[in-house]
Amino acid sequence: MTFKKLLFLALVLCHYYGVMAQVDTSSYIFGLYQAKNSTGVFAAVDHIKKTNKEMLRAQINALPDNAKKQIIAGTDAALERPWTLLTLSEFNEFKTTGNRVNYENNYFARRNKLNILMIGELVANDGRYLNEIVNGLGLICEESTWALPAHMSLQKAGNGLPDVNEPVIDLFASHTGMILSYAKYLFGDKFSVSYPLLNERIDAELKKRIFDPYLNRDDFWWMGFHTSKKMNNWNIFTNTNVLSSAILAEDDASRRKSMIEKSMKSVDIFLNSYSPDGGCDEGPSYWGIAGGALIDYIDLLSVFSNHQLDFSKSELIHQIGAYIYKVHIDQNYYVNFADATASNAQDPTKVYKFGKLYQDKKLLEYAAYIRKINNGDQTFDLGNINGFVNSLAARDEFKSLNPAAPQLKYAWLNDVQVLTARQNEGSATGLFLAVKGGNNAESHNHNDIGNFIVYKDGTPLIIDAGVGVYNKQTFGPDRYKIWNTRSDWHNCPTINGAVQEAGKSYQATEVSFENKGDVTKLSMELSTAYPKEAQVDTWKRAFIFEHQTEVIKLREDFKLSAFRTSSSLSFLINGTISALAKGNLQIRNPQGKTISLIFDPQVFDFEVELKKIDDARLAASWPANLSRLILKRKSKKLTGWHQIEIRN
Repeated sequence: MTFKKLLFLALVLCHYYGVMAQVDTSSYIFGLYQAKNSTGVFAAVDHIKKTNKEMLRAQINALPDNAKKQIIAGTDAALERPWTLLTLSEFNEFKTTGNRVNYENNYFARRNKLNILMIGELVANDGRYLNEIVNGLGLICEESTWALPAHMSLQKAGNGLPDVNEPVIDLFASHTGMILSYAKYLFGDKFSVSYPLLNERIDAELKKRIFDPYLNRDDFWWMGFHTSKKMNNWNIFTNTNVLSSAILAEDDASRRKSMIEKSMKSVDIFLNSYSPDGGCDEGPSYWGIAGGALIDYIDLLSVFSNHQLDFSKSELIHQIGAYIYKVHIDQNYYVNFADATASNAQDPTKVYKFGKLYQDKKLLEYAAYIRKINNGDQTFDLGNINGFVNSLAARDEFKSLNPAAPQLKYAWLNDVQVLTARQNEGSATGLFLAVKGGNNAESHNHNDIGNFIVYKDGTPLIIDAGVGVYNKQTFGPDRYKIWNTRSDWHNCPTINGAVQEAGKSYQATEVSFENKGDVTKLSMELSTAYPKEAQVDTWKRAFIFEHQTEVIKLREDFKLSAFRTSSSLSFLINGTISALAKGNLQIRNPQGKTISLIFDPQVFDFEVELKKIDDARLAASWPANLSRLILKRKSKKLTGWHQIEIRN
C-alpha cells in the first residue's frame, strides 16, 4: 500500500472515529461549524424559535394541576415582595469596605423576583403578572450597570462606581441579558399590545450593554483572545448567556451570526484549557456554571443549527460531564476541594443532557438520582427562567429512568490529580476517601497539596472547610491570610513551621496511583509545595486504602536539611475528638458516626483546637463548630517516617 493510500486511510479512520473531536484539536467547535458550510447552519433560527415556543406552551399545558397551583402560589408570594432598591453607596462598598454582599443580595433578589413572575405568567397565561414583569424590566433597564461591584476591574476606571459610558460584560451582566432576552422572546407579543415601546427599549439596552461590547471588544480576559490565563467558568458561563441572548433577541441575522461565531472561537479556548480527564479544578460547586454551562452551550448550538452540529464524538466533553458523578459522595455531598461547599444540589437537567448526548447510562441514571433526592419531580426552580424551560423539555423523559448514583469503587483524575475511593462500590456505607495533588495556582485555589477528606456512611468526619462569604479579600493579594485557604487549616503537614505557598511552582511531584483489587494507593512528593524556609529535601505522603479491612493508612517519609521547629500534621474535624487510649482517638460527627484515628504516641503529641464558625456560607455546611487536631512530632531527627491509621 502506498504512503498516499495509507495517509488517506488514516484520515478516513480519524474522521470516522471522531479523533478530530479529541482535546488536541485547537478549534473543535468552530471547526465543526466550518465543516458544515457555515453560511446555512443557522438559517432556521427564527423557525426553530417559533416551533420551540409552541412546544413550550404544550409542555406547560401538560403540567399536572397541582404543579400549576404550586407555581402560581410561589408567584403570588413573590408578587407581595417589594422590588429591592439598588443604591450607588452600597455599590461602592466593595471598594471602600470590601463588602459585596449588601449590594449583591438586593441585585439578585430583583432578578429572582422577575424570573418568578415570568414563570408564573407562562403558567397563568392571562396577563395577571404582566404589569409587574414590566416594572421589573424597567428597573433593570434603568440600572447604571448590570455587572457586579466586585467585577468593575473590567472597566478602565477600575473598582468603584460604574462608568455608564463603558458597559462591561461580566458573569451577571450576561446573565441579566439572557433574562431580558427571554422576556422579549416569551412576552414580546403581549408587550407590543400594552407597552408598545418596551421591546425597543429591551433591544436598545441589550445592544448597548451586551451585543455591541461583545462584538466590538476582544480584550475582556474571559474571552481568552489576548491572555495566557487559563479559562474557567467565566468564559463558558458568559458565552452561553450571550449565545442564548443573541439567539432569542437579536433580530439582525448577520449580527446574530457574528456573535455565534465569536462565541465558538472563545469557547474553543475554554475547551483547550480544560483538563483532558474532564476534571474541574474549580470544584463541583462551580461545575454547574463550568461543565454544566458547556452542555447548555453546545445544546443551543445543536438545537438552533437544526442538529447539523453534532458534538457526540468529543470524549473530552463526555468526561467533563462524567466528572460530576466521579466526585460525588452521597446525597448532595461532593468532594469540595478549592472554593467549593460540601453540599451542592446539582442541576439534573444538565446532567441528563450529557447522558443523552453520549448515551451514557451512568449519567442518565445519575441525573434521575439527583432529581429524586431533591424532589425535582414535585418542585420547580422558580428563580431561573432558563432552567425552568430546560427542565420542562426533559420532564417526561425522566419518568423512564432508574434513579441511581454510580458511587464508583474508585476514580482517579490523572490531570487534576484527584482521587476518590470508597469501601463499597454503589453504596455510601463504610469509609470514603478523597485526596488531591495538583498545584497551588488552580482556579479558586486553596493551598492544599496533599489534602484529603474522609466520610463514613455518607457523612463528613475529616473535612475541607470549603469557602466562606466572598469579599474583597477573597480574590485580592491577601487571599491566603483567610484561614480556610491556608494549608495549616487543611489536612496537610506543616514542615519546620512552614506552610505551603501559592503559585504554580508549588505543586505535587512524583505522583503515583495504583489500584489492585481491594487496595487503592496514591503517593506524592510534597516538599515542592513548601518554601525554602521549610528546609525540606523530601516529604513523601502516601495513602493506602484497604477496602476490605476498612482501614486508610497515611504514611509519610521525610528528610529535612535542618531542624527549625517541630513539624506537625493538621486534621480538620467535623465533630468532637476524644481519647480512647494512648495513640487512639475517636472522632464523632454531629450525625453520630465515628472513626478511630491511630498514631504512635512515642512519635507524636496531640492537641485539639476549637474553630468557631461565624461565616454564614461556611455555617451552611458546618452549623456546629469545627475542631482542628494537630499531631506534633516529638523528635528533632532530620530523617524518619510515621504512619497514621483511620479505621472504621
